[in-house]
Amino acid sequence: MMRTFAVLCALLGALLSTSCQAPSAPAAALAYDEFDQSSLALQSGEARPSGFAKANRGERNPAADRSAQVGDPGAGAPAASERLLIYRGDIRVEVARPEDAARAFLDTVKAWGGYLQSQNAATVTVRVPAAKFEDALAAVRGMGRVLDESRQANDVTEEFVDLGIRLDTAQKARERLLEVLQKAEKVEDILKVEAELRRLTEEIERMEGRRKFLSDQVALATLTATFQAIAQAPPPPPRQKQRSRFPWVNRVGAESMMGGF
Repeated sequence: MMRTFAVLCALLGALLSTSCQAPSAPAAALAYDEFDQSSLALQSGEARPSGFAKANRGERNPAADRSAQVGDPGAGAPAASERLLIYRGDIRVEVARPEDAARAFLDTVKAWGGYLQSQNAATVTVRVPAAKFEDALAAVRGMGRVLDESRQANDVTEEFVDLGIRLDTAQKARERLLEVLQKAEKVEDILKVEAELRRLTEEIERMEGRRKFLSDQVALATLTATFQAIAQAPPPPPRQKQRSRFPWVNRVGAESMMGGF
């Protein structure tokens, strides 16, 4: 009896687990099915495309986010060894000739394919290839005595991947809106679709600009190097004058008395 009860419990548990594992539809298909239904409503002047509204607000695609977290090759998520890092650094060194040191450092940066971003006297801010960031710091250290140094690495992998997902969704939504625009007949519907197209196009341009900026920051590290002159020893303090035991000498001054000799 106990063995039969155990077998029944095992079968019941298997049935429950099977029923809970319902296959999930791809997020993109769900989004665009909803967009198709809303686009039909738009043609009759009833509502705006909800699929476009989601893309314009920049909401995340849950299924795409899950794919990126598990490293799905189709999600476009970088591997752990391909993190997107923005490197920045500041270093201040003491050298004999600050101007000459700054000029030599700039020549080295140009040889690596970098360039000068800004300069104020002997303080230079340069952009160097990310692979040469440590070499640039080492080059500045070798020019003199390091007074101060700091560096930071900002991980923008998640933002970059998220922008790619939102950009792809927005571009597909724009294609759908163009199809709706071709089928629209009422002037009111045409104006609504054109307004959404303008807004969506501006959103796409902003996202493309942000991705381009992040790509540039990742490709080229930023380093600010300050070359400071070697501090000279302070002059010796002035000698204290020794007062004479004769009051009249102190009143006249020993220097005045020695002037004629």
